[in-house]
Amino acid sequence: MCGDSSIVEFRRSIIVGVSVRSNMVNRRTFVGAVCTTAVLAGCLGDDTDDGDDGETDDETGADSEDETDLEERIDEYDPVDRTGESSVHIQVAPDGEPRFDPDPVMVDSMAEIRWTGDADYEIYPIDIPDGCQWSGVEGGADHEWEFPFEGAYELGCRLPDGTEFTGMMFVV
Repeated sequence: MCGDSSIVEFRRSIIVGVSVRSNMVNRRTFVGAVCTTAVLAGCLGDDTDDGDDGETDDETGADSEDETDLEERIDEYDPVDRTGESSVHIQVAPDGEPRFDPDPVMVDSMAEIRWTGDADYEIYPIDIPDGCQWSGVEGGADHEWEFPFEGAYELGCRLPDGTEFTGMMFVV
């Protein structure tokens, strides 16, 4: 009998051990599923409508203020109008002079902007609209980019001899 009770206790410990392990796997699976769901929910964002659909806020007029600010800046700079052109060529340091030609310039959104110059140069953003992912070009004699975001773009340029200058581009 003494041997039989040992066997029963041994069987209970095995059954309890399996049961505990089985619960741990289930808990781990549950916790993993909850964490995965939380991560995915954070990546996908919420589907609630916060009312911001690009229209002007009646109380603050924020969108119309941005448009007015851009219009005022365009009036202030009086840029060369290249709207309506799908591709716009801008010379970098024409005739060795530290400037862009044309500068300032106004272009359509998604027009292909092509900078060309005689030497390697670096063009970099100084002040560009939020959301624009353009980081400039670190060297070369030719560079192309399409700007999807409307706004004022202040650009800097560094020539191989270290000379720097700025220019303005308006994307409308």
